[in-house]
Amino acid sequence: MSRSNDIDTLLSPLFRVLAIAFAVTGTLFFLFPDGTIDTLNRAGSWLGLPPAPHLTHRFWLGLGTAYMAVVTVLAWRISPAPSERRLLMEPLMVGKATSSLTCLLFAIFDQPFFIYIANFVVDGALVGIVWWAWRQTAPNGGGRGGGHLDERSNQLLQRIAEAFLPPLDGRAGDAEGIGLGGRVAAHLESQGAGARIGGAVALRWLNVAPFVLGTPRTLSRLPVDERAMVLDRMERSRWLILRTPVVALKLLLGLHAYRQPDLRADIGVDDDWLNARLEQARARRAAGEKGPFPEPQSPDGVS
Repeated sequence: MSRSNDIDTLLSPLFRVLAIAFAVTGTLFFLFPDGTIDTLNRAGSWLGLPPAPHLTHRFWLGLGTAYMAVVTVLAWRISPAPSERRLLMEPLMVGKATSSLTCLLFAIFDQPFFIYIANFVVDGALVGIVWWAWRQTAPNGGGRGGGHLDERSNQLLQRIAEAFLPPLDGRAGDAEGIGLGGRVAAHLESQGAGARIGGAVALRWLNVAPFVLGTPRTLSRLPVDERAMVLDRMERSRWLILRTPVVALKLLLGLHAYRQPDLRADIGVDDDWLNARLEQARARRAAGEKGPFPEPQSPDGVS
C-alpha cells in the first residue's frame, strides 16, 4: 500500500465523522437554538461564567445554519479521497479559524460567555486537525521526516514530559536527562501512521485545552509548575475530552520513565511497587470506578 493510500485510509473516516458531526450540530442549533444556549450556559455556570442571552431574532441563526451546511459538504466531499481533494481543506480551515478567532475576540471584548470560549476551543482544535491532515496529504509526503512526529509535536511532547518529570535536586534523572519525550515520540512512531497522527492531534488539543479551564495561555507557554497543575486538573476532570488524552499520555510517559533503573532506584520504585499499582488499578476498574487512580505507598513512603 502506498503512503498516499495509507494516509487516505486513516483520514477518510475522520472526515466522514466530521461531516456527520457538523450536520448533527447544525441541525440541533437550527431546531433548538435556545436549548443549545441554555445547555452551554449550564456548563459555563460550573466555571462561574455569566449566562449568554437568547437570540432576539433568527437572522443570524439563518447565516450560522448556512455556514454549518457549507462545512458539512466540504468535509463530506473530502472524505472519499483526502489526498486528491486536499484543496477543499483550505476553505474548511478558513471557516473554522474565523469562527474560533471571532469568538475569542467576543469573549475578550464583549462578555466571557462560555458559548464563546467553547466555540473558540472546539473550532480551534478542528483547525489543528484539518491543518494536520492538509500537511499529511501534501504531494511531497507531508511534514518533516515522513514517518516521524513533526517538530511542533515533539516540542509539545517535551514540554509535557518536563511537567511529568521535572528536574529536582538530588534525583537521578529528569525528563530532559533521560530523553523521556524522545522515547515516547519513538514509541508513537513505531506504532504506525495512526498512532503518529492521533498523537499529534492529541498534543495540539492538550496545548489549547487550558482555555477550557479558564487559563488564558497555552500549555506550552506556562511555567513548569503551572503546567503540571493544569495537567492534573485535566486528569481529574469529569469531561472525557480532557481526561482521556492526559491519562493516555501519562501512561506512556510513566511506562518509559520507570524503565530507567537509576531513576527507579532514586525514587524508591521497584517491580513490586509497580505490580501493586497495576493490581490496584485493575481492581478499581473492575469495580467500575473512574480514574485517576491513587498510587500505592512504596516501602520507603514514596507515592
